Amino acid sequence: MTESVEVGKFKITWLLDGTYPCTPDFIPGARSEEGRHLYQKAGLPPEGPSIEPFHAFAIEWQDHLWLIDTGCGQEAGPERGKVPEQLRSMGYAPEDVEGIIITHLHKDHTGGLLTPEGRARYRNAQLYVGESEMAFWTGSHVPEGNRGDHKVTKAVLEQYEGRIKVVPDNAVIVPGLKFVPLYGHSPGHTGVMIEDRGQQMLMWADLMHSSVLQFHYPHWSVVPDMDPERAVATRLQLLEQLVEEDTMVAGSHTYGTGRVRRGEIAYELVPMDADDRH
Repeated sequence: MTESVEVGKFKITWLLDGTYPCTPDFIPGARSEEGRHLYQKAGLPPEGPSIEPFHAFAIEWQDHLWLIDTGCGQEAGPERGKVPEQLRSMGYAPEDVEGIIITHLHKDHTGGLLTPEGRARYRNAQLYVGESEMAFWTGSHVPEGNRGDHKVTKAVLEQYEGRIKVVPDNAVIVPGLKFVPLYGHSPGHTGVMIEDRGQQMLMWADLMHSSVLQFHYPHWSVVPDMDPERAVATRLQLLEQLVEEDTMVAGSHTYGTGRVRRGEIAYELVPMDADDRH
């Protein structure tokens, strides 16, 4: 069942693009007694995996339809790339999308911008990308290990030429939708704050990749973190800040939404109650 939540005038719907198995090969810190304990506590084998999502998000308000990210497309195998199907289940086609906010240019967030033939899937949409992220991926120092991300970025730039708006990393994209810099996972990685009528939700993108593991041990990095030390510092700072706030959170690779609170070990995600959804 597709999950959605309302934040003032905005309706945000999770678009499940697919899943992936999260093991200690992906989060090396989980190759420990603490990691084995967390997996087993979740009813899983001691080496995992936990099955984690690839999410994009639809945002509807008035007569507008926007996306945050687009999922993997054909970049991560045929069992993924389900965002267009999810949109159709909501009664939309790709050409109905007006704007797409890109949190960062890893291919599991941008591969869905392209059809299997390598063409623009969202032919009426304008893309919004933070300036630090765009500067990095169009520069000359992309690491060898990110060649696949770089290839997709170049294809996206070609196919969406004239429809990409590069904005400051903390830009208000439209009233109520704002970039929030969350650097580390990639050089210009951002979240998106959605706020209206005194309510707010932060979609924190790839700040966290496993609810099973990283709420308890937020200092555990994932292998794709491009600056692991900075990613950890960003995560710790934000989690500590959110403990005292009424901000709802959601993520690209975590399920559901809720509020961050102190947990048994470090932090936990406290699910929303029914009143939060209306």
